[in-house]
Amino acid sequence: MRLNNIEQSRKAGLKSALLALVGMAALVTAGCGDDTENRDGELINAIILPTDVVLDLACENVGVHPDICVLEDPQNPFVTVPIIEFDINNPGAENKFELFNSIPPGPTGAKARFYFWATALARRPSGENQFYTAVALHELFDANSNVLSKDEQTRAQALKAYRSVLDNFFGSVTVFTCCPGASPDGEPVPFPVGLSELTADILFRTDATSFMRLVEGDPILVLSLLLEWGYNYLPANPPLYNDGVISVITG
Repeated sequence: MRLNNIEQSRKAGLKSALLALVGMAALVTAGCGDDTENRDGELINAIILPTDVVLDLACENVGVHPDICVLEDPQNPFVTVPIIEFDINNPGAENKFELFNSIPPGPTGAKARFYFWATALARRPSGENQFYTAVALHELFDANSNVLSKDEQTRAQALKAYRSVLDNFFGSVTVFTCCPGASPDGEPVPFPVGLSELTADILFRTDATSFMRLVEGDPILVLSLLLEWGYNYLPANPPLYNDGVISVITG
């Protein structure tokens, strides 16, 4: 799976990676045909994306596997948009990250990012889709909060979504590519990144995203929360922060 602009921005931090590409407020798939909507995935008319940062939850667990109520949410602009996932039997057909990269960066695209990833998750449950749904909720919380007032509803939903990565998709990975110079043929080298470790790092370390912390106070409180969820986390070390270890508590 290729992560396009996300994969190229990994070293700059997750937040800059997720906000990498300036796009238009309309999404169009690369396809062929006339100007009519085709729900089989060849062509989609431009759609209008929300630009506010206030999220009205369609149901209690929207954006948290296995709930799929986002597919019935009238505010969801992606309900009729074919989001095509990677298929080993049809490589190159996917459009997921192409569509994602067309969403405007920054707060004006945060709500659209949530609907996009929650829709992808509802249609195809995966750790990758759940993780990026959680990150989008985290971004919305950050965008709709300040030192005097916090968006507690979105905070709680983001924590649910991050927990779902651990509870339902523990061990899942997303794939980044980098370092074409390391390859004999000059092609980018794909490598997996554990989503459980990324989730714990984001909750523990503010600089992982630079978003406002979901768990306020000393980071040790994150370790306590993870313990409550049934997980043990040994935090990652600088400068790369790529050696964190999370495990399921048994017994």
